[in-house]
Amino acid sequence: MSERDIYHEPPTRVLLRTADAYQTEALDEVAGYSDMVLAIVANYRNGGRPEGMNAQAMVGKSKRGEVAFRLFARINPATRVIEQAGFKTRGCLAMTACASVTCEMIEGKTLEEALTLTTEDVRAAVDGVPAGKANTLTFSVEAVHALVGDFLVREGAGLAELDALVPCDTAGIACLMCEHCSLRDTRTELLVASMDDE
Repeated sequence: MSERDIYHEPPTRVLLRTADAYQTEALDEVAGYSDMVLAIVANYRNGGRPEGMNAQAMVGKSKRGEVAFRLFARINPATRVIEQAGFKTRGCLAMTACASVTCEMIEGKTLEEALTLTTEDVRAAVDGVPAGKANTLTFSVEAVHALVGDFLVREGAGLAELDALVPCDTAGIACLMCEHCSLRDTRTELLVASMDDE
């Protein structure tokens, strides 16, 4: 299989525009990125929604530059194993690389195993990211949490079960970094629904 040519280097900037990855930081040069990050971005094979997708999540930020990670998965309801994962990203090269390795790292794992993914695991898999891109590591882990939460809610979980299995530290750094979080939105919807029932 030939390698995909998904980015090119004009004289002054790198541009990444595909159906699944959109580089909004157009002046983001390759200097400072590890060879591993660049190789992952040039050759990722897990973009988009897998066939039979039954869970999805989105995390990111839009202030001071948009960075977003949408994570999709097909999860076996009987075994709760993530059979296939895919992504769409907006932002920088680091977000695309982190999203791709996150998909690879959670495939074949149970939901509980996927929730053990850490920022250090993702950092090691991409051989580091530039200091100003460390939020992409956090977004990767938070996207997995949101994905698991989405699957649980689709399976009928309520707010109490969600809090028990995928707890959120709303005052924690990770939560504060994610200006946009589908898990936070889901929790809010469940909370409002429970107040309407009273």
